[in-house]
Amino acid sequence: MNLVSAILAVLAVGQTVLGAEAEVRRHWSFVKPTRPTPPAVRNADRVRNPIDAFILQKLEEKKLTLSAAAEKRTLVRRLYFDLLGLPPQPNEVQQFVDDDSPHAYEVLVERLLASPRYGERWGRHWLDLARYADTNGYEGDAEFSHAWRYRDWVVDAFNADKPYDEFLIDQLAGDEYKHVGGAGGLPAPDPDKVVALTFLRLAPFTEPRGEESRDILLSEMVSTVSSVYLGLTAGCAKCHDHKYDPIPSKDFYRLKAFFASVFIAPPRAGDSQQLGGPQPAEFYRPGEKQLIEVKAAAFRRAAEAVDAQFDQFSKPLVERLAAVWKREKSKDAKTPAVRDLERIFTAENDNAIASDKADPTFSVEERERFLAFREQQRRLKNNLLRLEASAMSVRNADDPPYGPSVPQTHVLLRGDPDRPGEVVLAGFPSSLTGNSDAATLPIDRYKRHPTRGRRMTLAKWIASPENPLTARVMVNRIWQHHFGRGLVETTSDFGRNGAKPTHPELLDWLATEFVEKNWSVKAMHRLILRSSTYRQASWATETGLAADPGNHLLSRFPRQRLEGEAIRDSILSVSGRLNLEMGGPAVFPPLPEGLDREQRVQSINTWETSPEPDSLRRSIYVYQRRSLTLPMLEAFDTPVLNASCERRRTTVTALQPLAMYDSEFVNGESRRFAERVCERAGEDPDAQIRLAFQIAFGRGPNETEREMGLSFLRAAVKPQDRLVGLCRVLLNSNEFLYVD
Repeated sequence: MNLVSAILAVLAVGQTVLGAEAEVRRHWSFVKPTRPTPPAVRNADRVRNPIDAFILQKLEEKKLTLSAAAEKRTLVRRLYFDLLGLPPQPNEVQQFVDDDSPHAYEVLVERLLASPRYGERWGRHWLDLARYADTNGYEGDAEFSHAWRYRDWVVDAFNADKPYDEFLIDQLAGDEYKHVGGAGGLPAPDPDKVVALTFLRLAPFTEPRGEESRDILLSEMVSTVSSVYLGLTAGCAKCHDHKYDPIPSKDFYRLKAFFASVFIAPPRAGDSQQLGGPQPAEFYRPGEKQLIEVKAAAFRRAAEAVDAQFDQFSKPLVERLAAVWKREKSKDAKTPAVRDLERIFTAENDNAIASDKADPTFSVEERERFLAFREQQRRLKNNLLRLEASAMSVRNADDPPYGPSVPQTHVLLRGDPDRPGEVVLAGFPSSLTGNSDAATLPIDRYKRHPTRGRRMTLAKWIASPENPLTARVMVNRIWQHHFGRGLVETTSDFGRNGAKPTHPELLDWLATEFVEKNWSVKAMHRLILRSSTYRQASWATETGLAADPGNHLLSRFPRQRLEGEAIRDSILSVSGRLNLEMGGPAVFPPLPEGLDREQRVQSINTWETSPEPDSLRRSIYVYQRRSLTLPMLEAFDTPVLNASCERRRTTVTALQPLAMYDSEFVNGESRRFAERVCERAGEDPDAQIRLAFQIAFGRGPNETEREMGLSFLRAAVKPQDRLVGLCRVLLNSNEFLYVD
């Protein structure tokens, strides 16, 4: 063997060894989970299902065990907030406490999972991931008039326990279920699938700038899909190879090629925001079409009446303006119209226009009445637009010859649309497949439909039981919402820069169980909720704090603060005024007085305050305006969803007690809470205190609380307000805002 041959042989051996080592070092999340055997543990009496065995194994290594079981009153409150996002009523608490059946807990779990309130609670978690909003963001913050239909689709999907793999495919490729191989037109997709595809449209989208805007749109789809469904930060590879994970920039664009044939309808005529148009989607929910028709008819009648009144009011104003223009010859004798009046009045009401610059031709009352009419007309027009049988959705571009061929996808150098590089074909991440081969796309025999099948190919690959990430990522999200933190704390980053799993065997067991149980989210709830781990108390022992200070091993149940939506809904529930009507266009609860004025833009009010009882509906139905979050929700960390939110912050700030103690909303509901107590408990202070505690906390007061309550009521300066003050104190307590 000569020297060159010897060197090549050594290099070959080295490459083989390095390849074997690379396989051994392959990141844990890129390897398909295998089903581990639940371990044997010393405290076997605490094992209700395999979850407990995996948790106890880690605890026992630290000479710990699970905390004692929580009291029944604690458990019923925990379950209601966890599954429904609402407090239990006093009779519901007592019914569970008095039920001595050995299966009382399991029966309660099933009853709550069957409640329509469950879909509203868990649908809200998904909407955070989907970056759901009713408006676009950016400067104009224009409305996505039909986004609300996606919100209702998500709520329905959770209530129906739609298998997660199907739930996933619907949102990525719902329009591609019906494959057509021959000639002829493509069948219209089912309307619910069209609505599901709104997921791909929910990102903020500024005014179009040609290919640059399309690149932003498709790139955002890649980033969101990869983080939400795969727990990968693939978006980091748009401009360069990923700095931490084995995701080359080329893989980002191979994923982007799956979306190359996405078509968004052009904007409607007169759409100054240029957000893109909707897709037709008939109303499909039971009774929805009839209800929508009734509402739309009422809005049309109201619009006709307002238009008639406005015409009668504005006609003499236009005539007066015409006379002024003719006299001053300032407009070359042009005949004015209503739009000229609106331009004048809008400018005069703009904060930038000084009051002494206002046109003296019209009185202040005339200007205000004119603008009030226009606001009424805008609201009625918006209401009718929201009720159209449409969805903010996508579809495939028309096939040739009716549309262009699928455009080539280039690797963009440094992510710059003006610097196209290598052409790539649609393909899956090489770190997961082990190769950079192009994906096999379904092509009909005669190649009549080249634009179809791309997103379905990607969706089926993501939803495959063979994918090592999909099931792990979703069961980890479910775990997070039950315990406040995932087994992998970075729930949208399962890469090398993400957190390591605290219980990797448990995560893999749950992932394989999820697939085996037909991707049922409710089946995962049952497993988790029935475990001893979930049913333990939240009180920490000295030993537990020393050995597990961050509670990563779950030596106790983690106390959790409610989110802003659950706090607002709980206040309305306790006051007895929560409107449980489901679905439909968003509602606009009243804003604080100053904010109601300041949020107007050139006198245009984009917050269409809803009357009661609409304004008292659950927070998931509150209008999600990106440039303006309802202050009560914002104070308690409700995010602006410009991007997918994997986990909300939990802060403690001075604005929170101000919102809870001094806001119009809480003060008003405290009074309604007190009225509810008086109606049921009468004038007896002791009975009032007992009932108020039962409604707010699901328990009666202890003796110290009872005595303090009686002293508080006796010391009130205004007797008529004494119970209102006590109710406000209960709403401001930690026990109301936190769940043990």
